[in-house]
Amino acid sequence: MSELKAWHVGVMFAAFFGITIAVNIVLSVYAISTFSGEDVSSPYLRGLAYNKTLAARSAQAQVGWRAAVSAQRSGEHDAVIEVTLLDSKGQALSQLTAELTLRRPTDARLDRVEKLVSIGNGTYRVTLKDVTAGQWDVVVRAQSATHADFEAQRRVVLP
Repeated sequence: MSELKAWHVGVMFAAFFGITIAVNIVLSVYAISTFSGEDVSSPYLRGLAYNKTLAARSAQAQVGWRAAVSAQRSGEHDAVIEVTLLDSKGQALSQLTAELTLRRPTDARLDRVEKLVSIGNGTYRVTLKDVTAGQWDVVVRAQSATHADFEAQRRVVLP
């Protein structure tokens, strides 16, 4: 068995810290490239405009509209999302301009915006291609000529 010399210790010391630094660099690059950490774009500016958001929510609450959202698979990779919009008396809301934003809570690169198509009786539908399994946030925005804009957000799980 050979004797442990000073240069052996130096090489082991350099190897230990070299591997530690390399692993930290790899993990940091991976973390930064996979998730930005922001839930919304421009969070600072949205924070400044929060009073406008509160006023819009108050106007929406006074109108009393409600939304029911359902999501299910259509085939292996597609999803069908249906939204039923009702007024404060439970009557179906038809002839609205509606769009849906499908947001992935963990990866904004998968987000998409689609138009909802009325299928009658206050129900609107969209079929989405290539939707991965997991949790999604569905944000529905509807506009009417006579009332304030309506927005509802629901979380759905697609198998």
